[in-house]
Amino acid sequence: MSVNKNYFNGLLKAKKSSKKQIAFYLDEDKIEQLDLLAKVFTSLGEAKNFSRNLLIETAIDKFLAESKEYLRNERGINLEELSPEDLKRAEPDEAAFDTAVFSTKEEGFRETFLGEAEPACWYPCRVSDNNIPHIKYIAIYREAPVSGITHYAKVKEIKYDEEKGCKVCYFDGDPVELPHTVTFRNTPTAYFHGGTKYTQLASLLDTPQADRSIFVRLT
Repeated sequence: MSVNKNYFNGLLKAKKSSKKQIAFYLDEDKIEQLDLLAKVFTSLGEAKNFSRNLLIETAIDKFLAESKEYLRNERGINLEELSPEDLKRAEPDEAAFDTAVFSTKEEGFRETFLGEAEPACWYPCRVSDNNIPHIKYIAIYREAPVSGITHYAKVKEIKYDEEKGCKVCYFDGDPVELPHTVTFRNTPTAYFHGGTKYTQLASLLDTPQADRSIFVRLT
């Protein structure tokens, strides 16, 4: 098993922060191991005292960081964008969206979205398994200098590809150019870098200039 040395070196030098007390239960064996680790790390630390609480907190920090990265990279979910209203949604509304929107640079747009002809596809397709049954189309937001959504494609199948190491969206037919480039009012480009967005294809076909209200925010 590989060990992340940077993580443990950072642990030995970690700074203090404000705390809020909570209570939870652990097995006695885990408590004994934590206390032993705390003594060892205290002997190694730079004028720093360790406790079992500090070790638990740093482990939680690591779990939170890796969970956010997993959700962002593998599920297309940016935890920082979720609101309390988003978290109340147990299941996506089938009528709320039929299109997943992905952001890419010109190189990715031309080489992958337009260039993968045998078979035509898009990847990585960062969508959760729960959302896949609702997605009938995917659309592409092209970064600057275009800064808008210009094309879409009908979805034939979305599945994991072992060779590519990610989910791939296979098209049913060729990509289609929208009748207009969909641009966005008062919406920074960074909005589209924060994970997959969901909308209705009809909204893209009917709205040359839109705002983020046309997108459904999902957990």
